[in-house]
Amino acid sequence: MSEAQDPAYVPVVTTQVRLGGCSWQGGGNGFLHSRQHQELQAFLNLLEDSFIQEFLSKDPCFRISDKYLLAMVLVYFQRAHLKLSEYTHSNLFLALYLANDMEEDLEEPKCEIFPWALGEDWCLQVGKFLQQRDELWARMGFRAVVSRWCCEEVMAKEPSHWAWTRERRPHHGGVQRSCPQVPACFPRGPGLSPPHCSLCDLPQHSSHHRPLPASSKCPSLTSECHLPHSRNYLSGVRNPWGGDFLIILPPQMQLEPGTYTLHIFPKPSPCPRR
Repeated sequence: MSEAQDPAYVPVVTTQVRLGGCSWQGGGNGFLHSRQHQELQAFLNLLEDSFIQEFLSKDPCFRISDKYLLAMVLVYFQRAHLKLSEYTHSNLFLALYLANDMEEDLEEPKCEIFPWALGEDWCLQVGKFLQQRDELWARMGFRAVVSRWCCEEVMAKEPSHWAWTRERRPHHGGVQRSCPQVPACFPRGPGLSPPHCSLCDLPQHSSHHRPLPASSKCPSLTSECHLPHSRNYLSGVRNPWGGDFLIILPPQMQLEPGTYTLHIFPKPSPCPRR
């Protein structure tokens, strides 16, 4: 009697299953392995781009682009089944913003992504950016949760790459239910030095602040940009539970000068991953 005719014989099937951008290899699949390698190399090449390098250098505390958030970007690219030609600046910023949405408690730091992704008139395009973020999220099947194990599996593919050395310091990690009472900072964008961080004891770099052009319609949180109150749809608001955060109103929403009551409901605090 052959093995196939033996009732006790159970055939063994090897396969490879991809779940949420992570892979568990149970057998040989050369095409899938090659595709994953191409995706990883395309992503790492994107990180080497000079514009992305400058953006990452402006986040010395790794608050919006630490190694886990960068690994999540690649996972999102894979979940969305992006073509290699879609591994671009714009999609990186969209995915990185979504990763910050998922993992970070503080709202203000991720707003620094806007001027890098949208240019000088970023404040007029925030609504479109958020719409594109939602479209990317939909392409992923609305699967934006990425485990720490999955991120570390991504890093293990190229363990010596510099991106995985972007380790956030403990005082910038974990769950933060409140933040220091500091004034909200206007996003700086390309060409400007990052703000001084007393917690990390980083030196204050000299920076040459570019003056806003006279025709700029971009509102500021300070008095440097004088626009009617009805046009100021980027606003700093006091959080009754401590700290400040940003509220971004669509440009078509015209508010008259005055005081408004804002009802704020605290979101549940996620379990710390770091």
